[in-house]
Amino acid sequence: MKKRLSLHEKALLAMREGVREAIERHKKQKLPLAVWDWKAQKVAFISPEAALRKYKKEVGLGN
Repeated sequence: MKKRLSLHEKALLAMREGVREAIERHKKQKLPLAVWDWKAQKVAFISPEAALRKYKKEVGLGN
């Protein structure tokens, strides 16, 4: 029997998919991504490759 996803779980899945799609779109267009640097308290621009590595680390997908 399949477990039903809560609204919270569905929202998290949708957010993760949206972030991944945005990274892939930037990668195709060879454009940097603007992200908030919490330590420096300012916007930083990072490469799509760096963003993808960070995303996989945060989501727990490894390399």
